[in-house]
Amino acid sequence: MTRRRRALLGCLAAVVAGWAWLASRGPLPVSGPPPDDGYVRVPGAVHVHTTLSDGGGTPAEVAAAARAAGLGFVAITDHNTVEAKPFEGVHDGVLTLVGTEISTTAGHVLALGVKDPAYRFSGDALDALHDVRDLGGTAFAAHPLSPRTDFLWTGWGLPGPWGMELWNGDSQWRAAGWGRLLRTAAVYLVNPRHALLGSLSPPGDALARWDRLLADRRVAGLLGADAHSRLPLSKRFAPRFPSYRALFELARNYAVLDAPLSGDARRDAEAIVTALARGRCYVGIDALASAAAFSFVATAGSERFTMGDAAPLEARPRLRVAARAPRGSRARLLRDGELVARSEPSGEAGLRLEAEADLPGCYRVEARVPGHELPWILSNPICVHDAKARADREARSSWPDDPPPPAPKAVLADPAAFVVEADPSSEAQHDVRVPGGGPRGGPAAKLAFRLGRPEPGRPFVWCALVNREPRDLSGARGLVLWVKADGEYRFWVQFRDENPAARDEGVEPWFASVRTSREWRAVAVPFARLRSIHPQTDGSFDAARVRALVFVVDHGAVKPGTAGTIWIAEPAVY
Repeated sequence: MTRRRRALLGCLAAVVAGWAWLASRGPLPVSGPPPDDGYVRVPGAVHVHTTLSDGGGTPAEVAAAARAAGLGFVAITDHNTVEAKPFEGVHDGVLTLVGTEISTTAGHVLALGVKDPAYRFSGDALDALHDVRDLGGTAFAAHPLSPRTDFLWTGWGLPGPWGMELWNGDSQWRAAGWGRLLRTAAVYLVNPRHALLGSLSPPGDALARWDRLLADRRVAGLLGADAHSRLPLSKRFAPRFPSYRALFELARNYAVLDAPLSGDARRDAEAIVTALARGRCYVGIDALASAAAFSFVATAGSERFTMGDAAPLEARPRLRVAARAPRGSRARLLRDGELVARSEPSGEAGLRLEAEADLPGCYRVEARVPGHELPWILSNPICVHDAKARADREARSSWPDDPPPPAPKAVLADPAAFVVEADPSSEAQHDVRVPGGGPRGGPAAKLAFRLGRPEPGRPFVWCALVNREPRDLSGARGLVLWVKADGEYRFWVQFRDENPAARDEGVEPWFASVRTSREWRAVAVPFARLRSIHPQTDGSFDAARVRALVFVVDHGAVKPGTAGTIWIAEPAVY
């Protein structure tokens, strides 16, 4: 055998040995007794897309992958739709939840536990949070620190008890860089779970932002898989990479429940969503080691607390961390983001750490395994405060009361001044004025509509009340009006101002969304919340040069085919 052939065979043997070594890499073994704290842990994946938006697999494929990965639940969250709702329930032994990912002006909102609305989401961030609340769900800021600027969450000051993703699959891919991604793609052929693990980065900035929010109110943190099982390399070529199963085996949310899942889909869905909303959960990177047996509790006398709970400082609660863990693992206990205690390296007895919470703050745990910079486990906090601070935090963690509408200064138009317009496929009654139909005995304007369906060559369907009277509204801060309907719909309030660059008769529409109810309700539309998507926008609404006031229902506000009646009264500026 020649020297050259021996060298080639040696190289081939080294490659085969390397691939065999990669193929054998799996999660580290764990040791120690399982935690005995009385809670049940259910692993699951949140933030999953299907073919109903931009995912590669059907809801049934998602459920099958979740079962193969050993999950107890999976949450499908397609973009701006809950079309997968008929699939909600138990499939392949996996509880399948259906929520949505809502695109808004401040980033994306992940909504879990919501009902199927008759209306569309408006795209306004505050509207989205209100919609999630009123649809019975809970909201999380998705990929809040994404490297992609149009995905960044900018609504940090918005009210309500919304949480945030601490880790997000899409953000991790975008931050990894081409070198790591190419290495991941090469290793993926041999060991998908190990390959994806190499693409992850520590979520340091997200944790710092989370700690700042936690100083003020309850903020549940979770992991968003952002699983698509589709990589769109071109319009015609989108390989199924990475697979749902590989992502589900990489990292998980563990919901911490008082009892095992019952098999009743509705009851179990409520238990899972409630646990995630409260922060009764933790994140585990299971590609490093199984995180299924982790416990973080506080005891104060006969009372017991776990992640997401508020414990009384007066009782000086005892914090306990326990886990089945790889040898040499360590746990870090942090208060308001600052290290306060560290465990000894774990051995055969597993991971153990105890400390007394003698100072107020939010205590959370980060656990790491030897040789890895990534946190293996991220817990939600147990917050320890005195009675007054607990009450104040709870108030700030709740929805504030809606402010009363501002007092009107000048009525803009009589209902008789509006006319009905619609596209050819939609229908609307032309008798607009309803004498005595307003909330205080005055006249009302009526939009009785039946929306058509978009077709090729006619993508827009709409019905509208239109008033083209020019107005100078300089000095006003917004519109206030009374609204009522025979159902829950959304419609657009449009002010069209002069913009010579606009191709549509030299006017640019500025709009905001209003949601109706079956009772008369006064609604304020601040000019500051008006936005435009006009391609020739001049950048700002000019209240001094208003050329039309329009109330419009279209397929961006409600579902095509929707029929109903909306009454509007006393439109005025304030």
